[in-house]
Amino acid sequence: MSAHAEEGYFETLPVVLSVSRLPQAMEDTPGAVTVIDSELIAATGYRDLARLFRLVPGMQVGQERANHHWVTYHGLGSDYPNQMQVLVDGRSVYSPYFFGGADWGSLPIALEDIDRIEVVRGSDSAAYGSNAFLGVVNILTRHTGAETGNSVSLRGGTNGIADATGRAVLHDGAMGLRVTAQHIEDRGMADLHDSQRIDVLNLRADLRVSAVDEVTVTAGMSSGARSAGYEGTQFDVVAPRTARHEDGAVHLKWRRTLSPDDEWSLSWYRNREQSREDWLLDSHKNLRPEVAYLRNLPRLVVTVDNDRDSLRDNIEFSQRLRPLDDLRLLWGTEWRRDWLRAPMLFYGGDSHSQQEWRLFGNAEWRMAPRWLWNIGAMAEQIEGDRLRLAPRVFLNWQPSPTQTWRAGYSRAWRQPTLFERSADIRVVHPQLGLIMLDHLPNPDIRPQRIDAWEVGFLGQLPQQGSFDLRLFHERIEDFIVRRAVDPAELPDNDIQRAAGATRWVNSGDGVRLVGLEYQLRTRPWSGGQLVLSHSLIRAHSDDDAVRRSVAPYTASLTWLQRYGPWQSTLSLLRMGASDSGSGYVPGYRYKVPAYTTLDWSIARTLQVGPNPVELRLTGINLLGKHQELVLRPLQSMPGYGDDRPANELDRQLHLSVRVGF
Repeated sequence: MSAHAEEGYFETLPVVLSVSRLPQAMEDTPGAVTVIDSELIAATGYRDLARLFRLVPGMQVGQERANHHWVTYHGLGSDYPNQMQVLVDGRSVYSPYFFGGADWGSLPIALEDIDRIEVVRGSDSAAYGSNAFLGVVNILTRHTGAETGNSVSLRGGTNGIADATGRAVLHDGAMGLRVTAQHIEDRGMADLHDSQRIDVLNLRADLRVSAVDEVTVTAGMSSGARSAGYEGTQFDVVAPRTARHEDGAVHLKWRRTLSPDDEWSLSWYRNREQSREDWLLDSHKNLRPEVAYLRNLPRLVVTVDNDRDSLRDNIEFSQRLRPLDDLRLLWGTEWRRDWLRAPMLFYGGDSHSQQEWRLFGNAEWRMAPRWLWNIGAMAEQIEGDRLRLAPRVFLNWQPSPTQTWRAGYSRAWRQPTLFERSADIRVVHPQLGLIMLDHLPNPDIRPQRIDAWEVGFLGQLPQQGSFDLRLFHERIEDFIVRRAVDPAELPDNDIQRAAGATRWVNSGDGVRLVGLEYQLRTRPWSGGQLVLSHSLIRAHSDDDAVRRSVAPYTASLTWLQRYGPWQSTLSLLRMGASDSGSGYVPGYRYKVPAYTTLDWSIARTLQVGPNPVELRLTGINLLGKHQELVLRPLQSMPGYGDDRPANELDRQLHLSVRVGF
């Protein structure tokens, strides 16, 4: 899609950066990509970054509670979605202590600072390694040279919503500096223990050192408290408590641009995450009728220490060049070290670490005016595993300036996380010793592999419309799943039998995902735009739990309208049924029903003296209560079931005012 094909809310830049790491026009990329720009982000009125991905074809997004989001591409999220790489300005933010996924609620970034989000829809391990197994989300913040002025915004609404954001942008010669401070607060959803108070501070500095050299420094900090847990689970396994976090990051990047086709960059970043969270397990609390006899045993109360600390250091070098008029190349290398300490997850309190080395490259070859090859690969060495190669080959045919057909194949690997390989969770009483094993390690677990085939079409339609279609066939081997442990390996006591235990293992059956997804954008009348995103997926597996974890369809229909100083965005969202959620209960399954919800945001822009002022009213989940994810330990308790969801989400309304200076 060329830049002139879209205007207004969905105007995109001439190039995208994330698919192959080469700057490419969207019609030249080796795979499908969706761009969410800053105007769309503002037009939705959303407070939560994760909610934006409901507008992307193929993405499956849910909320267990107001302050916890679950984001996957093509499902398969299990308890902890970790099949997709998440980047902020190229810095990986998938969390070693968040079970290999992204903690969307603690990212030290404000929506107001985002220039665009590039979503690579399909495996991209050839460019980003193991965690780009099913796709990539790259959040790109705005360059300080592209903005001026300061702003303050306030938001208030139902359930105690009270947010404030202040942004200051300064320029001094060759340097630009932006500082953003934000406070987010609410009481969560009615009847759920899910309030939050979060403070975010981040900055970006861009310094033009010379005509060819630029240094960028980004840093951020997020600190807050989020209510977690539920009343009424057996043994109080997820008892109500307060989880406190302090996350920080610093990212330094030096870029030397000798010409538009000759550039190299060197970067280093450090992520630091810290969480403090504890509660009590009680052998007599909330027992199910079938195990009520446990009350006849001595009462055992044990403290759960769920404190976690992690540290990541990453160094990367890359270079792109054009040795021939019809050939562009990019290559690079990367080193990473993750360190994690989590006493509850790793019995004994020892810390765990892992190093990774990568060498990657991509070649873009214009074989003929209408034919373009992209050939790329990633050689990756993860500590404790052999060297693995992730190749990708795509051919794009462009019969006209407004049409592109593409076809390609890729192979990718996803390494087991530190949690999947080494987690050893047990309940130990200070006097009585080992009471229960909850989760066992599996040092022999193998990386899972995906072989993905794709055919796609990208075309511009009359009246500034566009159509993006992706057909896919993805086969996964050695898929990592959570399984019950043989009772013979467990302590022989009544509490253990009632609770069971699990470990991560490789499924013996292959998983196939077959389907299509598309996005249609059209401008049927002046100032208006309709955007339809739709996906159909069929999961094939002998494992019923795997099949049930994939929603068979998702859809969103968004109507954006401008009328003078007024703006309106209305989104109808639909999600198919799936067994998606967290927690383990022996023998228990629950499928979250399909649901439809509606979001609406309307804004009026005013000019008060020299200052622009925007007033915006936003409503979320306007069709009323519904469940999006299951928490199995609560849903399985007496009084709940198919007719009574345990964690329903409710409507939210908030009014915001933004003043520019």
